[in-house]
Amino acid sequence: MKAEIYERISVSDSFLKPELIYAYFCPSIYRNSSNMQILFEDHDLLVIHKPAGLSSESGTARHPSAEKEALELYSKKVLGDGGGMTMKISPYLRAVHRLDRASSGVLVLAKSKAMLTELMNQFERREVEKTYQALVEKAPLTESGILSHWIKRDETGKRSLVFEKAVPEAQLSESEYKLLEMKGDQALLEIRPRTGRFHQIRAQLAHIGCPIVGDVLYGGKFWREHEIKLHAQRLAFKHPRTDAPMVIEAPWES
Repeated sequence: MKAEIYERISVSDSFLKPELIYAYFCPSIYRNSSNMQILFEDHDLLVIHKPAGLSSESGTARHPSAEKEALELYSKKVLGDGGGMTMKISPYLRAVHRLDRASSGVLVLAKSKAMLTELMNQFERREVEKTYQALVEKAPLTESGILSHWIKRDETGKRSLVFEKAVPEAQLSESEYKLLEMKGDQALLEIRPRTGRFHQIRAQLAHIGCPIVGDVLYGGKFWREHEIKLHAQRLAFKHPRTDAPMVIEAPWES
């Protein structure tokens, strides 16, 4: 597939020189019934726009996963109209990071264990820049700021508790936010988490009285089943093979 220059999405291909930054464009035909879309692909990576309702990783849960559906979508792309052909060996494809099942947005999958390890190390070292958008039920008191709290999971492990001061087992959590626009009584925010705690954005916004639309777990009003108005809009990282900078965006209609 031909690579093209594009202003808003800058990515690199491991087959060309590291200093070259460009994007692959995958035709819209490469979607599936859940509306998953391939945003970028090269020899090492597959980046998708994960729809809400899919867990990031395959596991024991019965609900569908992005890993499994991305593998099916990728296989369809490789085989094309193969007249019922199937792959003899299933490709390696693993999610590098996690997005909440109820959220949508950019999700990176690695095509080998080596690339998976390198990218996971980037996340661990906090070298990856993550930008989210969230539609919340009301605007924060200030148009921009930094949310700094202490967070830990509750006894069930399915919800985070937020504290103003340090408490046992809690971790410091920080998120930058700014108001993008008002939509009636609701507010569209851009959020850049500085840390990566469990349900960090959801819990912190709810703690300041601005729950995400649809996030009933944290006091928001129901919108759709298994879907909240939280979107991983942009991800910036280094290509694990070439070190070339990559910036990938997934459009969102909030």
